[in-house]
Amino acid sequence: MLSNNNTKMHSSYSLMTTSDTYICDSNDETLLTITSNLIHRSSQPNIHLPNIVIFIITFNQLNFCQCQKRLSIDSSLLSYSFLVGLINRLFNLHSNFLIKTKHNFVITDDFELDGCIMNHVNESIVELTVDRHDKHHRRANETNANDNYELIETENDCVIATIKSITFRPETLFKKATSWLHSSTNTTANKCLTKKEFLQMLDHSNGRLLNIHTFRQRIYDSGCEESIRSTVWYYLFRIFNETMTNEDKNQYQIKVREQYDAMKQTWQNKNESEIIILENLIQKDVTRTDSTVKFFDNKKNLSRQKLLNILMNYCIYHPEPGYVQGMTDMVAPILYVINDEPLAYACFCALMHYMSPLFHPDGIAMNRRLDLLRKTIRAIDIELWHKIEQCDIGNLMFAYRWLLLDCKREFPFKDISRVFETLWASLPIDRFEFTNVDDFSSLPIVTRRRLSTISSVTNTILSSGSNSLTPEDIIPSEHSSIDAHDSDYREEHSSSAFDLTTSYSKQEKMTIKSSIPLERWLTNFSSIDNDNDFSDMFTIFLCMAILEQNRSSIMHISTSNVDNDDQIGCYFARLARKNDAQQALQLARHYHRQYVLFQMRMKQLLLIAN
Repeated sequence: MLSNNNTKMHSSYSLMTTSDTYICDSNDETLLTITSNLIHRSSQPNIHLPNIVIFIITFNQLNFCQCQKRLSIDSSLLSYSFLVGLINRLFNLHSNFLIKTKHNFVITDDFELDGCIMNHVNESIVELTVDRHDKHHRRANETNANDNYELIETENDCVIATIKSITFRPETLFKKATSWLHSSTNTTANKCLTKKEFLQMLDHSNGRLLNIHTFRQRIYDSGCEESIRSTVWYYLFRIFNETMTNEDKNQYQIKVREQYDAMKQTWQNKNESEIIILENLIQKDVTRTDSTVKFFDNKKNLSRQKLLNILMNYCIYHPEPGYVQGMTDMVAPILYVINDEPLAYACFCALMHYMSPLFHPDGIAMNRRLDLLRKTIRAIDIELWHKIEQCDIGNLMFAYRWLLLDCKREFPFKDISRVFETLWASLPIDRFEFTNVDDFSSLPIVTRRRLSTISSVTNTILSSGSNSLTPEDIIPSEHSSIDAHDSDYREEHSSSAFDLTTSYSKQEKMTIKSSIPLERWLTNFSSIDNDNDFSDMFTIFLCMAILEQNRSSIMHISTSNVDNDDQIGCYFARLARKNDAQQALQLARHYHRQYVLFQMRMKQLLLIAN
């Protein structure tokens, strides 16, 4: 939106997809060259982005010194008064200039600025001239300048102009009265995707999904209702894709069941010692997985036997990573939702296509996530980080389970489906490219050597009471258990234990506005070399949300108790399956949306710089 009074500018898709350039020339000592690109959407997945205008502003002084800035501006801010204020702020000109078109038409208000832009929609260049103030002419008027923005300066003389963040402030009469400045209103959270809405996303003639990106965005924003969740997850896992008709999907399911049954019969008909050892190992974890959920205690539906079969199939035919404790936690919600053993196996294979590095004994992927979480805590809340360092020596072992299992153990089971589908929808779409049925049995029967390399590091740290150990201190233990210290596991349905004295209370609506405010903590992530290494940031922000929910309690933990060097770990062990999932998702989305938008805008600026 180029003015507050002319809304058709930012809603015009034709304008959003054009590339316009503004050249500001001068016959005096000031030269401002402004190059603009209007961006419709980011290459990052599943985030609705506002229109972004990219500027290059060059200021030439009398001594021929040149000062150049590259700017990314949310177009909802762009108005005449904003442009004047921005030029003043960047070059300290005190409104001592005129803004003209290349035809010497003086721009003095929003209407004229919008008209100038509209007249050049079909051209690649729009020229503006910024002249020093002449006493015989009017100078630029900044009386009504919008001060509802801030500038975030990053490397290479790049500047991002963003609206000020007011998302978490209490609702006041003043805020309500001025909310129009942010192009926002305080609305209730989006309702989840309904069956009726989902059916409208399909081609009625053949069942193809019409727009995979719209579909994934909808799931990211608010999840789906239970009646369609199994089908939604097929699409999220890419078991179904947007090219498949109803007939294709039916044929695919038939092939999956045939292949799965053949694979299962192969190992069930063998009486080899390595298979027996593996089966006994997995059975111990299956028995205690989600034991409070009735679905897994129902002997009629053989749910635990199905869990065992799925994991046996996967580990026998996928020696890398083989079986690692914690996999049962990831299979259980899938089987619960899909309620079909072969198709649940297909979904689990797709999930492991993304998650298997986390279970690898080399620990590289887990160490990367731990490093990202440290960086994120320091960036967002340095005071909280200092407290964690005092209590935890900064190793974050209490968060190891969070990062390995995508926070599956931190929320009630009834909420984990919504958490997972939001997280999966946040990922790049190619993370679950696993639709070839023949890939299910690509590798041979597991060997005894592989059984001996099951990650004891993972097994030990996942135990809630072992969080204070450093990786160097961990030794294999046949008694280590993922549930060893989960004394509150059967109290899943008790009231949430996290304190409500934090600034993010349940009553606050942490909704994200159409124009997303960016905060200064993002400058810590201004240099991203490999997108793949940072594609799972939603998990990191979900962990950050859990910490923020419990911030007040963490800050009040005493460090004087020398008998307990793992007080944070013990605190969160008591909170297992009791954190508020809805609030955590809202805050994680808030951080994640900012992060994705910031990365997109930085890439555009750096592209121009290069």
